[in-house]
Amino acid sequence: MSIGQEQSLHGRLGTFTAGHDLSATWDGERLTGRLGSFTAGHDLAVWFGDGVLEGRVGSFTQGFDLRVSLSATHLQVHLGGFVDGVDAELSFDTQGASGRYGTFTAGHDVSLRHYAGEVRGRIGSYTRGVDFRMDLGDVPLPLGVVVVLAAYHAWPSL
Repeated sequence: MSIGQEQSLHGRLGTFTAGHDLSATWDGERLTGRLGSFTAGHDLAVWFGDGVLEGRVGSFTQGFDLRVSLSATHLQVHLGGFVDGVDAELSFDTQGASGRYGTFTAGHDVSLRHYAGEVRGRIGSYTRGVDFRMDLGDVPLPLGVVVVLAAYHAWPSL
């Protein structure tokens, strides 16, 4: 049973020629979507668990789990398993968010700006990073960030 109307977001991670489409729908209880194309992409499903959002990207054999902890100004995401997983942490303010994907020595900076329903940002450095852009519609900003981080983590297999 869903709460309210479905809300959807659409965007792109990477460039026009070397990137992946992002699309997802939030119905108040579940975030479902697609990362990448119809033939070379992964499904995304996130739902409320034990006080956190939890979900899966990809299939049972070709995917990874994710777990999201959220407060008013802080987002923590764990992508993958206990041994081979990656953590991402972001802090939100009135204009956007910034944080880190991965560890201090083996990770990438994440920064984004929020403009009236649109999000633009970058994962990584100026020379070795990936841009992203999304039209959030009515989907909450933290869920859009979860979609981007999941797509970035899945990038090698898309």
